[in-house]
Amino acid sequence: MADVEISVPQPAPAGPRIPRREAWIDLPSEYPGFRLRVWLNAPASAWNDLTSGDEARMQSALVRVVLEHNGWVDFDDVPYPPASDATLWDLLPTELIAVMITAVQNEMQKLPNSMRPQRRR
Repeated sequence: MADVEISVPQPAPAGPRIPRREAWIDLPSEYPGFRLRVWLNAPASAWNDLTSGDEARMQSALVRVVLEHNGWVDFDDVPYPPASDATLWDLLPTELIAVMITAVQNEMQKLPNSMRPQRRR
């Protein structure tokens, strides 16, 4: 007799699913045209790692939070790997990484318009 696997459908979650908020961020004028797509409502652990001051934790958080860049190339016009490739973070200049961290932290702290406190009339 053959082994038979019976698949039991899992019940749908009872509550609403959190939307994944992503946004494209423009880097400051020192890096004209440089943009990156960021996961804004990533788990708190990622944001804690990003602000930890520990280089390894910050790099790990960047790999999780920075989803994409807009086709950056290095000083010799060699394309950088995609943001999902951990080697990107070893190739980028330290200054650029610092600018990215600051830009991501600033963007993460912004609330969507619908969540901002409303002025009473």
